[in-house]
Formats: sequence, structure tokens, C-alpha cells
Amino acid sequence: MYQKRLLFFFVAAVFALPIYAQKGLKVDLGMNVGMSRLYHNTRFETTTLYNLYKTVELTHDDDYTWGDFADDFEIRDKYTQPRFGFSTLVTYGELPLFLMGELMSSPSSYQKMMIGVSGGVGKTFFTYDSVYYATFLGGYKFVQDYGFGSSTLVNSIGNRDARELIATYFDPKEPLGRPRGHLFILRGGVGKVFGETQRITVGVDVYGELDLTPQLSRESRMTSIGVQAYVRFRLIDL
Repeated sequence: MYQKRLLFFFVAAVFALPIYAQKGLKVDLGMNVGMSRLYHNTRFETTTLYNLYKTVELTHDDDYTWGDFADDFEIRDKYTQPRFGFSTLVTYGELPLFLMGELMSSPSSYQKMMIGVSGGVGKTFFTYDSVYYATFLGGYKFVQDYGFGSSTLVNSIGNRDARELIATYFDPKEPLGRPRGHLFILRGGVGKVFGETQRITVGVDVYGELDLTPQLSRESRMTSIGVQAYVRFRLIDL
């Protein structure tokens, strides 16, 4: 319910801004494709994945340890996933501020979605011909990540055959805590403007997202780095 309200207020704000704003409001809708690497740093012995180890242990000798299980299943606390989705970027005049909403695949699993809302300081610097540009953003991001949890644990299994089999039945509810995150973000990239009306832009961003959620609330992290290519179309340019 909370994430639905957040998304509703963001969408309402985007459509209400043209009514109240003076000249200078810009709203861009983008499609993004890329890759990200998640550094969740989970202590697996404290999760439900440990129960799977205890089950496998029954079929082995008494000296079959968690370390043996982790080696056999190639357990890892970081991995890479493809990313894709949509974003809406809102800026106003020359103010070095931005507001962004995202509906992207999760950094935990490309089969699950993530909703994110970001705000902070950002600026775009154009070349002399106003065609090529560089952009830098930094600020706060709230996410509701539907992939964080059981998918994080499953995709932490490096053994492909074991991972694909376990994914068919391993689905505990919120095994890593609530799938919400408060992140500090940095993003930078380059791009090019196309068309006579300059409403289409194509570019590449690199980014880092640091999980600020207290570890007392949730030990596993949503920290990630990534790169993405995007195409944006300017919906509003007042």
C-alpha cells in the first residue's frame, strides 16, 4: 500500500506541475537497458538458505560443513543482473535540482520489478552546439524492490543447475527483511540530442547506489553499481 501511494503522488506531481509552473519545466520519459552488480553482503547462515544446507547435510557424513555446502553450490554475496525499464526525469529551468521516478527490473532479479523515486542535485552541461552533453546527479532514492529477498538468495547460488532447480520451489516470504531501501545515489553520463525540436536524447549513464538503511533494521544491503543506455523523449518543455 505504501509504495502504491508513493507512486500515485509522483505521477500526480508530474501531471500537476504544468498547471502551476512557469516557463522552464521539462519532463522526459525514458527507456533504459543495462547491467548492474548487486553487493548484498548477506550472512547466509542467518537466512532460510541455511535450512537448505541442513537438508542436504542429512545425506552426507557428519563432517559436511556449511563451508562445504557453500563451495558445492558456489554461494556468493554479489552478482550481476541485466536491467531494463522506464524512467521519468523532471527538471526546472536552470535550477540544479531533479526529480526522477523509475520502474525498472530489480538488481536482485531481472524477472522482478523495482519502483524507485529519487530527488537531489543535478546538472546537464551542453557543448557549444547544444548537441552533445554531460550530466551529473546525486541525491536520495527510495525503492520498493520486489526482487529483493528470495530472489536475492536464489541468484546468489553460482552453480547454474542448482540455481535453476531451487528457483522452482524456494520462495520464503521476506527472508532478508522488508524489501524497501533508502539509498544515496551518484550518476554521471554523456548523451546526444536528436531532431529539429531536440525532444529526443540518447545517452549512457554509469551509477552507484549506496544502501543507507540501518543494518539493525535490515542486515543485507541493496548497494549496487551499474551502467545503462537510454532513449528519452521530452513530454513537456515549457
